[in-house]
Amino acid sequence: MARTKGFDPDAVLDLAVEVFRERGYAATSVDDLLARLKIKRQSLYDTFGDKHALFLAALERYDRRLGEEVIAVLEGDEPGLRAIERVFGSVIGARAGGGSDAWRPGCLMVNTAVELAGRDARAADRVARSAERTEQAFLAALERSRARGELSARHRDLRPLARYLANSLRGLQVTARMGADAEELRDVIGVTLAALR
Repeated sequence: MARTKGFDPDAVLDLAVEVFRERGYAATSVDDLLARLKIKRQSLYDTFGDKHALFLAALERYDRRLGEEVIAVLEGDEPGLRAIERVFGSVIGARAGGGSDAWRPGCLMVNTAVELAGRDARAADRVARSAERTEQAFLAALERSRARGELSARHRDLRPLARYLANSLRGLQVTARMGADAEELRDVIGVTLAALR
């Protein structure tokens, strides 16, 4: 008869996400993970595999959570520009220590792209799929905006604009991670959103 795990694997993955967000992949040792996750080494290996497998599972878990918090806003029913403004504003909220925790302490996907994308094909693939998903969500919001007449008439092809917004969001996350204050982030957001009108 199989033994029941003495822990919730999803809760452990949530903690792993936080460890990897704070420290990065390379700077996080298995001992760091065990101390924070409060599980035994054998349990980690039996449930998740090695450190790299745990990291990939944490990326997947983070991407699903991001989808609930960010993608759902962009693909929801509210006017497209308002949804886009809310997503960009959530970075300020996280920087200030309030609101959604999607970006605190930085986006795991962006952090991973900066640290590992050129050296870890599996992590790079996970990051690329997440970036494509975000771009698609921005495109959905832009299509709603166009249907409401909110966009400048010069924006005929919305795909480049969706790419611009996805790239701007990643850049804003890096800027926030570097310590920019809310006023600096608002300045960047203001210029970014001005391109839509």
